Amino acid sequence: MRLKIGVDGGGSKTEIVALDPSGRVLRCLRKPASNYHAVGMEQAVRHITEGIYDALQEETPEGIGISLAGIDTPEDWKVMADGLKQRLKVFALETMIPYQEVPVVLENDAFGALMSVRGNFSGNVLVAGTGAVALGVNPEGEVFRVGGWGHLIGDQGSGYDIGRKALAATLASFDGYGPKSILETLITEYLGLTQVQGISCWLYQGKRTNKEVAALVPVVVEAARTGDAISNLILKESGQALGLLTKALLRKTKVLEVGLVGGIVTHIWEYVAPSFCSTVQEEFPNLQILKPNYSPAVGAAFLSMIGQVRHIAF
Repeated sequence: MRLKIGVDGGGSKTEIVALDPSGRVLRCLRKPASNYHAVGMEQAVRHITEGIYDALQEETPEGIGISLAGIDTPEDWKVMADGLKQRLKVFALETMIPYQEVPVVLENDAFGALMSVRGNFSGNVLVAGTGAVALGVNPEGEVFRVGGWGHLIGDQGSGYDIGRKALAATLASFDGYGPKSILETLITEYLGLTQVQGISCWLYQGKRTNKEVAALVPVVVEAARTGDAISNLILKESGQALGLLTKALLRKTKVLEVGLVGGIVTHIWEYVAPSFCSTVQEEFPNLQILKPNYSPAVGAAFLSMIGQVRHIAF
C-alpha cells in the first residue's frame, strides 16, 4: 500500500501522519521539535526522518509533505532541504525505498495550515500561535504571504506579542509609569519569583525563547477574567493586529474567506475575536471564517501532491 506522509514540525513537537489511499489517517505519531533554529539542523532532520520511517512501517510512500516552522528564507529552505536529502538517501539504501522517485515537498508550516482548511491549495489561512502569519492563494494560483517576520520586527497579535506586552505592562505597573495591573502579581507568581525585579533576570539572563514568552498568554487571560483593564486591552490589540494582517492578505488574494489555525484560535479566540472581526469587517463585511477540516499534519500530507510548492530534488 502506498501512503501519503505529512509532517508538521515546530519548536516544541513534530506531528507525523500516514494517510492511506482513501485519505484516511492510518497512523499518527509525535517526535520532538523540528524547527532547526530551536534544535539545530541535525536534530531537526533526525526527528523528521525517524518520524517518516516509523509512520511508513512496511509500506511505500506515494508522497511526503514536510511543513515546518522556521523555513522563512531561501537559506532556511536550503539548510533543511540539504539535510533531509542526505538522510533520505541513507534511508533509501537501508530500506530499498526509492525516495528519489517520490515527491518530497518542503515548505513553511503556513502551507500545511492552508491545506488543512479545505484540503485544497486555495483560499486564505491565518496562523496565530507563538508567531503570526497569513498565507493565501488567489484564483489564478498565485501565492501571497503577509507577516511572519519574526518577533523583533513582526508577529503582531501573536502569543509572543501578548506575552511581551504583558511583561512590559507588569514592569510599568510596578514602576508607576503605567496603569496599575494585577499582572504585576500574577506574572511574578507564575514565573516563581519573589519580586517583580526578578523578571529582568528571568528574561535576559535565561535567554528565553519566544515560546516561553508566549506561555504567559494564559496568565493574561486569567487577569482579563478578573476585569483587569490592561490585560483586556492587550487581548483586544491582539485581535486588531491579526485583523490588520488578514485584511492585507485579502486585498492581495481577493478571496473572501479565511481559515483560522493556531493556539490563539484554539485556546483564547473568545477574547480576541470581537476586535478581530470588527477590524476585518470594516473593509470586508462579507468575510467567511472557516474552521479547518484537517490537522496541519494532514494538510502537509495533501501538500505533497501540489506542484506549485518547493520540492526537494534528489
